[in-house]
Amino acid sequence: MTIKCQEHYDKVVEYAKSIGDKTLQRCIEDLKQWEKNSNGKSEIELYWDMAPYSFGFAERTPDGRTGVVGGLLYHGRPDESLSKILEPFHGWSIHT
Repeated sequence: MTIKCQEHYDKVVEYAKSIGDKTLQRCIEDLKQWEKNSNGKSEIELYWDMAPYSFGFAERTPDGRTGVVGGLLYHGRPDESLSKILEPFHGWSIHT
């Protein structure tokens, strides 16, 4: 996984720890599993997103092509992710 926004990432990880949340780490592990399942054909790139405590991500191949693109979004209180979810909850989720 390539993190294009290390400072933002570190702050978000620290925030998740401060509220006792484990959904962020589970989502990161899920994205890392996507890489593993590709057998080296793609890597996940994590970058800053405008929503608080959130990220965008893209699947990139070694030749520069883009695969799946989505968001690792934080659904806070209030939820400022600008994303709709069927059942509101507090934490992070992957959106494609």
